[in-house]
Amino acid sequence: ELVQRLERHPLARAVRIDKLSLAALTATLLHYLKNEASDKVPVWRMLSAALDALEERASRWRSRIGNRASLIESLSTIGGGSLPGETLPTWAVALKVDDLPGGADGTMERLREWSTPVIGVIEDERVLLDPRTVLPEEDEELLLAVEHALSPPA
Repeated sequence: ELVQRLERHPLARAVRIDKLSLAALTATLLHYLKNEASDKVPVWRMLSAALDALEERASRWRSRIGNRASLIESLSTIGGGSLPGETLPTWAVALKVDDLPGGADGTMERLREWSTPVIGVIEDERVLLDPRTVLPEEDEELLLAVEHALSPPA
């Protein structure tokens, strides 16, 4: 009886799943059923990335970025509401940006304003970029965003 009353409530339409969300959920669940999640579900690809592969990617990023970048050992925060405080070891690229307009905050703002926003972490007035949080096929776009963010405004 309560479910039938809820079905007729005007808010039922607002919380009803749409076709696109249902298709995405179906595809994701099929990957789990076929034991493909670690290869096909982005979050599992990120969580299962090997530490040496992350170091290699971060090293490539550092080489491309140049003298503003250094390679550091770090921790990826893997949780939020579901796994608060849980971390995994990673390698990160630390950007020295204290001499740029706005310092670390200004650099982060320029990264977020890129056509594909980039989110990093500010630590000790440096911007840290973690390859665990970027799929390998997104590396080029990330590096373009970093080049833009590190270029002083004209």
